[in-house]
Amino acid sequence: MPQIRYTVQIATPVERVWAFVEHLPNWAPLMIGYQKVVEVNDRQSIWTLKGDMGMLAREVDLQADITLWEPLKRVEFTLTGLTEKLSGSGSFTLEPAAGNDAREAETPAEKSPAPSAPAPRRKRRRLREAFARFQARMMRRMMKRAEGADEAVRAAAATIASAPADSSGAGSLLTFELQVQPGGPMAPMLEVLMAPMLEPAVSDLTKGIRAALEAG
Repeated sequence: MPQIRYTVQIATPVERVWAFVEHLPNWAPLMIGYQKVVEVNDRQSIWTLKGDMGMLAREVDLQADITLWEPLKRVEFTLTGLTEKLSGSGSFTLEPAAGNDAREAETPAEKSPAPSAPAPRRKRRRLREAFARFQARMMRRMMKRAEGADEAVRAAAATIASAPADSSGAGSLLTFELQVQPGGPMAPMLEVLMAPMLEPAVSDLTKGIRAALEAG
């Protein structure tokens, strides 16, 4: 099961980061492949994402259900594919970053082990070609995103930034974890295709949140 974990340090107090991330519309546009999100209630939302390869070469609807909500600390959720056989889970963890915190501002994405069963030669060639195309598309997308955050997200960040500051003046550590499990007879091949997609999805989102908040 592809699994990624990524942490960034944000020069913004925990209270402001939480005020930003607790509202989906603030950061949803930062997700790679984002098309729209519909909030069903305070615990459930429907996401429409569009990908570039494999089962995500078209729009996919995912249902996200919040299973844990600890204000200013942690949010856990599950994912259920509505238009594809897909399941998963993830979390956002927020904690103060002390001035003498020795941890890196960004920790490398942690990946789950790749499937051990070797694919047939023809399939391996197709996977390599698909991965090369994916890398080129992802590089173009990341360069475009580097030009600046979405205007709506910037506006939300500016609003949050106008809130009273935390007296400690300390920054925050934001960690995003995500794991996705494709289903169906093509699951092993899809795992190989999806693994390299999750890393930029997770890291781009966390760094995008940081950029939006610090720009405000």
